Amino acid sequence: MVIEESDNRFGIKEGSGGSALGTHDNEGSIAQVAVRKWDMRSDVPKVVIPESEKVGFSLRKLWAFTGPGFLMSIAYLDPGNIESDLQSGVTAQYKLLWLLLTASALGLVVQRLSARLGVVTGLHLAELCYRQYKKVPRIILWLMIEVAIIGSDMQEVIGTAIALYLLSNKV
Repeated sequence: MVIEESDNRFGIKEGSGGSALGTHDNEGSIAQVAVRKWDMRSDVPKVVIPESEKVGFSLRKLWAFTGPGFLMSIAYLDPGNIESDLQSGVTAQYKLLWLLLTASALGLVVQRLSARLGVVTGLHLAELCYRQYKKVPRIILWLMIEVAIIGSDMQEVIGTAIALYLLSNKV
């Protein structure tokens, strides 16, 4: 893929061969999707980073950079998740600690990679999967995500039912 002068937003030298973002040159690669998507999203408002004369820590700058990551961290450490971790710890003691550490590390890696993909391409992970995969793998991914959502919502619903039962004096 040859980058034209109008597509030189990624700091790539004009006329350089290869892909724009270091990926393979297959038709429909992530690099081509990124260049096309940047062109289509030129009118999207950008996050305004507040200017301040103060050199040190600024809560406004932190909030501007945190954004969706803050919401994701809250969703990742919700009360239902913490409670299920505590209950697993009570029954299995330290035998499953390796699993908790491994799952947390893998979750961090996946979130970091998706954030990088989002910054580079301007697309979220679902949009990229839609553009890159054919229909059957997309349906399989969708079903797997639905099963995961049902599994996580099940503990929330059961926990709410138990809490209401206890709060209503076991009526």
